[in-house]
Amino acid sequence: MAPPKPYNWLVPAILVTLFCCNYLGVVGVVYAARVETKYNLGDYAGADNDARQAKLWTLVPLAVGVIAWIILMVFYGALITSTMRSGGVPNTY
Repeated sequence: MAPPKPYNWLVPAILVTLFCCNYLGVVGVVYAARVETKYNLGDYAGADNDARQAKLWTLVPLAVGVIAWIILMVFYGALITSTMRSGGVPNTY
């Protein structure tokens, strides 16, 4: 009897690749795509390993992307606040 098929993380990996962190997300897509193939070939341990790798390579780029967005928003928030406190952008023409 075959063990249950592990969750392949394909849809979250694709979404992370499209909207968050392109280069690292592609690794998650590759591992996620291999899960079903290995499971259907009877390599249950390989499918489980690839599912764990797909999860790792989906959640790590997501975290990196969220942290990068937070840092970017803090930077621009500080820039806008500094500009507004100093009287706005100077007239240079």
